[in-house]
Amino acid sequence: MYRNTGLALLAVMLTGTFLWVVSGSFPEGTATENMSAPNVHVELDKENGKAAVFIRGKHFTTYRFHEDHRIPFLWPVYSGDGSTVTRNWPMGEDDPESNDHPHHQSIWTAFGDVNGFDHWHNEPVITNEIEVASGELRGSIRAQNIWVDDRGNPVVDEIREYTFFDTPSSARFFDQTVTFKASYGDVTFGDDKEGLFAFRIRTDIQGNRAGMLTNAFGETGERAVYGTPVPWMDYSGKVEGVGVLGITLFSHPDNFRLPAWHVRDYGLVGCNFFAMKDVAGLDDEGTYLLEKGNELTLRVRYLIYSGHKDTAELQEHYEQFSRD
Repeated sequence: MYRNTGLALLAVMLTGTFLWVVSGSFPEGTATENMSAPNVHVELDKENGKAAVFIRGKHFTTYRFHEDHRIPFLWPVYSGDGSTVTRNWPMGEDDPESNDHPHHQSIWTAFGDVNGFDHWHNEPVITNEIEVASGELRGSIRAQNIWVDDRGNPVVDEIREYTFFDTPSSARFFDQTVTFKASYGDVTFGDDKEGLFAFRIRTDIQGNRAGMLTNAFGETGERAVYGTPVPWMDYSGKVEGVGVLGITLFSHPDNFRLPAWHVRDYGLVGCNFFAMKDVAGLDDEGTYLLEKGNELTLRVRYLIYSGHKDTAELQEHYEQFSRD
């Protein structure tokens, strides 16, 4: 049984277009205690199973991988004004309260059918090794994870990499790259709706409250956007006393296919590369066989923003991501 061991990229809007500008153009308010800390500072605490990310001295998010957690996840995730943009429960409290789907943990990665095992609800994903890096332009977290079965036996290896950029607090973004390696035998990812890259939006801007789902075609609402394979999905809404907050999840065009989107008005977004029948409603299944010794790499980007972003602006960001 495995156990835990313990020019900058600044996206700004100018006449509707994202441009890359020099680090230092957007001074942030709160300074770090260590004034010599780089712009993107990642603090690793192996003993407590977490790695905290600070951008210009402000806490942006924390990667949590302690063995008490069934799977790793990012929480909390802060907007520029210090509001959280993902649901806090079951780790913390929300207003309005929420107590459904306790396996929805802020921003996470899991899947419902890996060689028949359900890592979305039941089986663990264990961080076996982790390293972090800080820098003026970017910081990173690199974790070696093992997806195990119901007896603790390894099913598939995963290298998970997060890259956090020195960006203004009104438009934070980070990339996540996952590489699965079939180290122990063939691995089958089934055509299952539960997964893969996922987030749960804060409760007051769920689609059944003040929020709205919007896809890359500009279609809105769960009924219109559910399932359709598109490059990106946005969830946003107006928070009382704060303004508009949102999260957009982009799939890189180098991924082997467009993802289907398992999305719900109760706040869920799931970017799923395998559920071509179960979610997208296509005739052919999306089951994927990863033969022993082979690898599968998938890359996405999360944009955490404040203020209204229309479809054209988000498409510009996707096009920039596509060139990276």
